[in-house]
Amino acid sequence: MNLAPVLDLDERPGPSATNPDGTRSFSAELGVAAAVQTETFPAHYLDADYIHLGTAPPDQQLTWLEYLHERGCRAHISADMFEHYVATYPTTSREVCDSVDLIFMNQAEYDGLYGDAQLPVPKAPLIVKRGPFGARLIVDGHPQEVEAPVAQLVDPTGGGEVLAGVFLALRADGLPERLALRYAVRAASSCVADYGVTGSHLIAELEAIRNETGEYQPG
Repeated sequence: MNLAPVLDLDERPGPSATNPDGTRSFSAELGVAAAVQTETFPAHYLDADYIHLGTAPPDQQLTWLEYLHERGCRAHISADMFEHYVATYPTTSREVCDSVDLIFMNQAEYDGLYGDAQLPVPKAPLIVKRGPFGARLIVDGHPQEVEAPVAQLVDPTGGGEVLAGVFLALRADGLPERLALRYAVRAASSCVADYGVTGSHLIAELEAIRNETGEYQPG
């Protein structure tokens, strides 16, 4: 299976979410990322089995979806939601959810998009990230809970991205959804025990997951 790398794109000059003192902030006033630059998408990524659309304004995610579909990309496409965009652009966010094969969102985003019982939940599988409570996998309307191990919270930044990345990588290796999500929740829980995504807890957990899943044989 081929999993398209997420960050193998050009780095362009422009404002950053990281401040000089190392703290982070968020503003919806986009700079260098205000416009989708489809020419940065490597052509060989179109042959990937899985492509993930990370956090971005939903109109940009739709632009990428149109770009991929126009080029006959057959990848399993997933997308991540973001609270600010869910609150600001709920209709467009739901359009993204209706256009992909898998959706990642947290509980607040789920409530914002589908909390009204009259709004139909998308047909695609959903992974609801629930922080210290783990995650919920919803397939065909049937929820399956995956509990998180107890972790010391140091910095939650990056936990959701780690969960999505590990889940997709393991799915690309053939692991079933629920098993892949169990490992992904473990990785995310270890990530929040350090600052950033290069801490010793996460590195050790990823190595353990690699060793455990290396012996996996599809049943």
